[in-house]
Amino acid sequence: MTGVVSKSALLAHARSAAKHLAEPEQTAMARADACLDLLSDIGADERLNGFRRALHALPMDERHYWVGTLYTLMLPSKLRRAQATYFTPPVVADAVVDMAIAAGFDLAKDDVLDPAAGGAAFLSTLAGRMSIAELSPREVAHRLNGIEIDEGLAALSRRLIAERLGAPLPRDVIVTGDALRYSIPASYGLVVANPPYGRMSLDDVHGYAWKRVAHSGHVNKYALFTELCFRHAKPGGVVALVIPSSFRAGPLYDRMRAFIRSQGEVLSIASIAGREGVFVDVAQDISVLVARKGKPHPCGAMVSFPIVGRAATTAATVEQSLPQEPGDAWPLPAADPRDIGGATLADYGVAVRAGYFVWNREKERLVDKLERRQRGYPLIWAKNVRLNEDCRPAGKKNRKADFVTFDDDSTAIIKTAAAVMQRTTNDKQPRRLVAAMVDPAVIEKWGGFVTENHTIVLTADEPDKLRIAIALLNTAAVDQRYRRVSGTAAVSVTLLRQLDLPTPAAFAFALAEANGDAEAAARAAYRQPELADA
Repeated sequence: MTGVVSKSALLAHARSAAKHLAEPEQTAMARADACLDLLSDIGADERLNGFRRALHALPMDERHYWVGTLYTLMLPSKLRRAQATYFTPPVVADAVVDMAIAAGFDLAKDDVLDPAAGGAAFLSTLAGRMSIAELSPREVAHRLNGIEIDEGLAALSRRLIAERLGAPLPRDVIVTGDALRYSIPASYGLVVANPPYGRMSLDDVHGYAWKRVAHSGHVNKYALFTELCFRHAKPGGVVALVIPSSFRAGPLYDRMRAFIRSQGEVLSIASIAGREGVFVDVAQDISVLVARKGKPHPCGAMVSFPIVGRAATTAATVEQSLPQEPGDAWPLPAADPRDIGGATLADYGVAVRAGYFVWNREKERLVDKLERRQRGYPLIWAKNVRLNEDCRPAGKKNRKADFVTFDDDSTAIIKTAAAVMQRTTNDKQPRRLVAAMVDPAVIEKWGGFVTENHTIVLTADEPDKLRIAIALLNTAAVDQRYRRVSGTAAVSVTLLRQLDLPTPAAFAFALAEANGDAEAAARAAYRQPELADA
């Protein structure tokens, strides 16, 4: 709740207003003017009066956030995706500024750069903090610097900062341009950003700095912005980034992790609580990285892992050191340090591999029935996997099974006891890990099956052990453990193989004690290290 109108109501207002205000071929400046009109007490369009009244009842930072959000909702969907324009809400912007100050940023002295200035969430917040510190509007305006690729959004942001300061800006605090190609002449005491994200082709990448943070074929905008931010922070300066949590554990972000550690000391890696209640239309888990530029991150140095956002708690912040190898994944610390499993799926005799069939690349092999003498096997789709149900093949468009044809035998054909896990989940699903045993009748009837690439296949020589492992993977305790090592909605085969689990002996004992209740057994088994070698 905002204290006046709920977020859901404000979002509904904003979506409705965007439909009324957006026009074909609308210029960026016309879009900005339409949004700025809502800052006035009276407007020409009566249909917007409800939204206008709701905005004027909000604190300034919330009002600015929703005006900026309206701008993004007015963007054509293709442009919005290309620019990856998603704004930082006030609760997160405030937390990031607090973390930057705690890291050594001096409100009274240091200059600031935001190379992805967006709706001025950080610069406006900092302007407010500097005003409270009794700096003059002119001095504040000369200390804040932003770059924004969208001309209208840059103009809108300048207006919001001026309103925050209560005075006209003596200079363009935010300039229009692509920060990845813009000549930035200075270094700063704080470089802060919520950069855009999304893959880029090497044809669109300027220069060779990408090699420091990315692999060819997997260059993400936010990795490039991370490199830029560290490059333009002065020695001893603070870098604060709101970025997708995939950087913490994604195998293809090892260069980025190593680069960050080479540039200075990592101070904090914060999780944002209640993602679905914080960011608008964002389907990724988000983290806050705070580092101090200088000597490489000291081996064994402790890093804090706070939680920020509306659902943040007052519990003490957990600290732990980063892995010894610079490029290794940065898992979140266990919620309770006593919860140590000491085993992996291999200890359960379970092998893990990615699903095989990419249907939209080999459509000619996907058929709804097998012709006479045609060799093929039923296809299990990710949607066929449901908790607490044996998995059976059902077609993409109907209940009858789809089949994948084969000319020869293939290791992709599963002919033994197996389970299937969804490889990608969405933020509406309560679990990241969703797995189900494949009904043995599938093997009996067709001799085997295959799965699509959005699945993970788990197999074992002993079906009973596999079924116990799947019961364990489907518990909340294990799901929470996985979420702490992975920052994306896609389940990684590598991370799944490495996932810390209770030993088979500990889980079997706890399962018997809990009368078959897997949830209770998993919680208990994580706290029975004495059975680790049983």
